[in-house]
Amino acid sequence: MARPMCLLMLSNVIKKPFEELEAEDIYQILDLRGEVFLIEQRIFYLDTDFKDQACVHYYIRDDHMMVSYLRLIPAGIKYQEHSVGRVATKASHRRQGLASRLIKEVIDDLKGQPIRISAQAYLESYYAHLGFKTVSEPYMEEGIEHIEMLYQP
Repeated sequence: MARPMCLLMLSNVIKKPFEELEAEDIYQILDLRGEVFLIEQRIFYLDTDFKDQACVHYYIRDDHMMVSYLRLIPAGIKYQEHSVGRVATKASHRRQGLASRLIKEVIDDLKGQPIRISAQAYLESYYAHLGFKTVSEPYMEEGIEHIEMLYQP
């Protein structure tokens, strides 16, 4: 039985280095990150940290709207290992496994290389189910408790 078109669209992970992003992609990335981190979570920080230019950007669209996103930061920029950050999914599309799909895609793409993240502490069990292990005590970042977690295949 054929799947509905909307599910087919949601299953496609798009990956682009910064230089291949179109203006509309960048606009939607900043909009989604602003919606989730600034509006919902009330994290007041400068989102443009000049790491995006070195990253590969992973996202899923529903029709033409970006609904789930993360960036893969190369090793040596934030941590010695590769890092995943700015993981965000539109509220209307949560609990569908979209962010997990993006993270699993990164894990597959890195073919056994370790990944270190700075996770919001309340998401510890979420990242643990994806294979990440807590490697730090909690610390404050942008007014929210975080922990470092490491994926080490």
